[in-house]
Amino acid sequence: MPHCMESRVTHSATIPRKEEPKAFDLRQSKLHVPWQRQALVERTELVDRLSRARDRRFVSVVAPPGYGKTTTLSQWAARDGRDFAWVSLDHRDNDPVVLLTYIAEALNAHETVEPAVFKALTAAGDSLWARGLPGLGSALTSRREPVVLVLDDVHELENHDCLGALMALLLHVPQGSQLVLSGRAEARLGLPKLRADGDLLELGPAALALNDAEAHALLVAAGTDVTEAQATELNKRTEGWAAGLYLAALSLDGGSSSLASFGGDDRFVTDYLRAEELARVGPAELDFLLRTAVLDRMCGPLCDALLERNDSAQVLEQLEHKNLFVVSLDHSRTWFRYHHLFKEMLQAELERREPELAPTLNRRAASWSEANGQLELAIDYAAAAGDTDELARLVATCAIPYYRRGRVTTVERWLAMFDDPALLERYPAIAVLGVWLHALRGRPDAAERWALVVETSQFEGPMPDGSPFEAWAATVRALLCRQGVERMQFDAELAVSRLSAASPWRPASILLQGVGMLFSGDLDRAEIILDQAAEVARVEGGVFAGVVARSELALVALERGDLAAAESELALASAFIDDAPSVEYVVTALLLAVTARLEIAKGQGARARKTLLGAQRMRPMMTHALSWFAVQTQLELAKAHLALSDARGAAALSRDADDILHRRPRLGELVAEAEHVRAKLSTAAEQSSGWASTLTAAELRLLPLLTTHLSFREIAERLFVSRNTVKTQAISVYRKLDASSRSEAIDRAVELGFVDASPASRAV
Repeated sequence: MPHCMESRVTHSATIPRKEEPKAFDLRQSKLHVPWQRQALVERTELVDRLSRARDRRFVSVVAPPGYGKTTTLSQWAARDGRDFAWVSLDHRDNDPVVLLTYIAEALNAHETVEPAVFKALTAAGDSLWARGLPGLGSALTSRREPVVLVLDDVHELENHDCLGALMALLLHVPQGSQLVLSGRAEARLGLPKLRADGDLLELGPAALALNDAEAHALLVAAGTDVTEAQATELNKRTEGWAAGLYLAALSLDGGSSSLASFGGDDRFVTDYLRAEELARVGPAELDFLLRTAVLDRMCGPLCDALLERNDSAQVLEQLEHKNLFVVSLDHSRTWFRYHHLFKEMLQAELERREPELAPTLNRRAASWSEANGQLELAIDYAAAAGDTDELARLVATCAIPYYRRGRVTTVERWLAMFDDPALLERYPAIAVLGVWLHALRGRPDAAERWALVVETSQFEGPMPDGSPFEAWAATVRALLCRQGVERMQFDAELAVSRLSAASPWRPASILLQGVGMLFSGDLDRAEIILDQAAEVARVEGGVFAGVVARSELALVALERGDLAAAESELALASAFIDDAPSVEYVVTALLLAVTARLEIAKGQGARARKTLLGAQRMRPMMTHALSWFAVQTQLELAKAHLALSDARGAAALSRDADDILHRRPRLGELVAEAEHVRAKLSTAAEQSSGWASTLTAAELRLLPLLTTHLSFREIAERLFVSRNTVKTQAISVYRKLDASSRSEAIDRAVELGFVDASPASRAV
């Protein structure tokens, strides 16, 4: 099948692994300043106004469709001497990994963004705030030459993390550079404060409206024979709305309207587009327009597959040549889209004429997208088609590789479409994936709710990898370990015996089998199985299984006093994440705990302290959702803190472990380990080394957000707690960091390595 793929950027680990679906297809066309054919009208006054406003670091351009927002900004880019970094946004950018990677790519035209920034931007959890955003902000602030960063169609952004990330990025825009927010509605990014500070230029419908001279120029350029007086009258009726004037030009040129009968309100335009503009095209062309309106963007082969024809590329070029509201997305004239207003009208018209056709068209678009490796598009089209069977199949295929590459928000959005007991019962593969994701994200309530569906499911068919459902269910039962380590070992062995050779769960199931043996006291067999799990993870893929297996083996070697073997195992564990996008999976907490203990054993106390600070970031995700992992990691961290004479820090970690053991008491050898740590604490002096090891998980979750300019109320909304809770936690953070204010707490957190320094010199 012919295809027209755009370049794709992926950041994946160098560990050999099975070929997996690409988790991030970066469309270069979204990063281009939109190509403009010979302009119908030059927005000279408006461009001059933008050029004179270089002292304003922020520009807001807000107006309904058809006011020429993108055209004006494109003309500004062509005339301004500065670099323009452009991102054309759409609904798929409601994932901070995607959004910030596009922004980083846009700013990286001269390779001014360090590779480490791209890696940090795809990290899970709070690393986005602690590492990724400061790195991206630093790249923006430290540019030698000013830049204008345009975010077009910013109204598409609704995700709280995306909006929060942009609000944080505002802090880093230096003088001389500008951030432009263009869309149908005002971006929810704290613009009132920017407005009050005099740092914001705002252009609304009134500013974007064509003046009479521009209106006359547009009508003449469109081939309409009108006098200046007639153009002035027409501009008055359309209130300077460029799209309305352009429609008038088409109408007058076609002889279907007169100056006296033309009106410019939205209802007229919709009626006009339906009754006049569509009447100008033949039946075949009309069918093409209506049926391709389901597509976000179009190329010849995609339209051919949608319409079952073979000349779509030529039709698209003809439509663009006719100025029929077709916008080219690249200089090669391969990808196109319809003007938003026109597309919305076409979709409504298709629904009116052939309401049963849209699902079929979306299914064809999904099939073509999947065949051409554009799986994320395929999922969107399957969802639009209402084809839940196909949607579930695609999500089950993509969820694990996308999660491994840091696309957590996207995977959560997909799974949310199935967050209904009836749907989960129908699609148990999705339920299993949801249990896994929620457990690794530290969400015990959600993990339990989805696990209940798995436990009660009567499904008997095969899973996407060919394995029986029971093998998948046994894997997540072993992961949760709700009935103790003996049942964990039983479930893991069942999974290993019944999973297909191609199953993505094989590395994890073998790991869980080894962990069950380890916590049951069968050390010799556990070592053999853990080594096997690590090797399978290396060959077949699986950061979680590989890191945990090697970390467990390192811990065994450390307890035996074999420091060389422990160091070797930790090096192998680190290899799994050195080049992985999400280096701060919760899994790394165990790796860091064992690393710190090894460093202490080697007399490297200072290095151990730094390592333990890194582990603090993962504490919020260590909950009873992943009980065995959380308890073991917390106990190993407590041992390290005790060795560094930090009894208070060790006590906090021990309490966290005890809380989980209270819920999950049958964790085998870990129960004795917890008693051992408590005994050592009872004889340790009440002391603290003064480096904030007593911060709770909730306070650690709050800390990265304190570095932004979000208010306590806005932070509370993000964390789904009350403002008073945030205030109480913040005061506790200040006390534990020996700070008297938010700014002092941030400085102390930077000094301790909890967050990176912000290069922005002032808040906005």
